[in-house]
Amino acid sequence: MKNPFTKIIWSSFVLFAVIVALFGSLLIYYKPERSVVIGSVVFVGVMALLFISFVFALRKEMLNTLSSLSGLIQELINGQMTQMFPVQEDTLLSKLQHHVIQLSELLSSQKQRYREESQEVKTLISDISHQLKTPLANLGMYNSLLMDEGLPTEKRSEFTRHMGSQIEKLSWLMENLIKLSRLESGIIELHAEKLNLENTVLSAIKQAFPAAEQKNIEILLEADQGIALQHDPKWMGEAIYNIIDNALKYTLGPGSIRITLQRYDLFARIDVADGGIGIPSAEINDIFKRFYRGAGSNGTEGVGIGLYLARKIVAEQGGYIKVKSELSKGSVFSIFLPIR
Repeated sequence: MKNPFTKIIWSSFVLFAVIVALFGSLLIYYKPERSVVIGSVVFVGVMALLFISFVFALRKEMLNTLSSLSGLIQELINGQMTQMFPVQEDTLLSKLQHHVIQLSELLSSQKQRYREESQEVKTLISDISHQLKTPLANLGMYNSLLMDEGLPTEKRSEFTRHMGSQIEKLSWLMENLIKLSRLESGIIELHAEKLNLENTVLSAIKQAFPAAEQKNIEILLEADQGIALQHDPKWMGEAIYNIIDNALKYTLGPGSIRITLQRYDLFARIDVADGGIGIPSAEINDIFKRFYRGAGSNGTEGVGIGLYLARKIVAEQGGYIKVKSELSKGSVFSIFLPIR
């Protein structure tokens, strides 16, 4: 099938031939002098030559333009950004070139994002497998020991308790890994409402209270009144609880954790200050990484998910977290949330 440009050329030739035929018919009808006939034939010949030259020149220019566009697309496919048409000129071709390059950059960006997301999923699966390995291995070991019919009653009770502890740890780990996977995959849905932030903080404190009471640690709250802002109380409470829980883990009882809630013009600030072991300055930028465990975390329960979840949740709601810490003097985690 002929392309539209070829059709236009042939249509032009037919139209020109029809005009020439009509002009010849007029000459035959009126029978002008010989000199007029010769002049008319020369004129028609010159016009035909000019018309044919124009058409073929136009065809050549169009083919060159299409060839340049094809070369531009091929360069983009090869990962190069060579510009075939001058960008200084405000022409249709330069605009078309600009849009093609924009489309290429968009597709390249999407490809890179998909590659990063794929790598994130692979890393997450690898991390989850690693975290599940230890409790599953312990359960298998205790189960084998309990299968021994000659096992003393005391040992059987002890191993049963250890097995129950591992099951609780595995259940807690799975619950947090599910939350983590939902955040990583973007499945999480935030239901933000304009609510009192102090109530959300109190809910997190209530959740952390049993662990604080067990370690003889007092949780103190100082809050400006009437701080209401758009947030999801469930997920924000989870983030605040994770930070309080982290403070409890690294604070030796008896002691205290001070939570301060302040309102500013553009944001609200929640400070969680503890008197724990502190964080080395070299680790400040790493503590929010998934499954990261600092050098001072040996012997402390946890797998390094809490702070990662907290930052992810706060970021999803337009906020951020800052940390100040001094070894042997404690740390201050500050959550900043936009009011408007």
